[in-house]
Amino acid sequence: MVPSKRLIMADVNLIVKETLNITCMKNDSFVLDMDWKDASDNPIDLTAYTFKAQVKRAKASNDSILTFSDSDFTKDASGNLTMTKSAAEMHIEAGVYYYDLQTTKTLTGAISTWLGGTFTIQEDVTI
Repeated sequence: MVPSKRLIMADVNLIVKETLNITCMKNDSFVLDMDWKDASDNPIDLTAYTFKAQVKRAKASNDSILTFSDSDFTKDASGNLTMTKSAAEMHIEAGVYYYDLQTTKTLTGAISTWLGGTFTIQEDVTI
């Protein structure tokens, strides 16, 4: 007698990334304040993570036009995260680009992409 097999099909989505499209001005200081909470609406202790983000002309490009390192982020245990660049660093050609924000959990080394979307830089009128 051959044992019967029961095949169960299922889907699993391991992507935790949220879409957040960003629009900012060329030559202006960039400051993005965010509050992060878990599925139970509790603040996430962001001091347990390092952060980085890249802005690129195309998603698959190897060249970044703007890079945010962990030092460009201010974070706390109450889920507050601020991402900053100076006005001089935002002297970038106006256009529509792509970005994502990646985290590394310090204790385990686990890497996750939390945010991504378009990164639109509008031309500045006042120089």
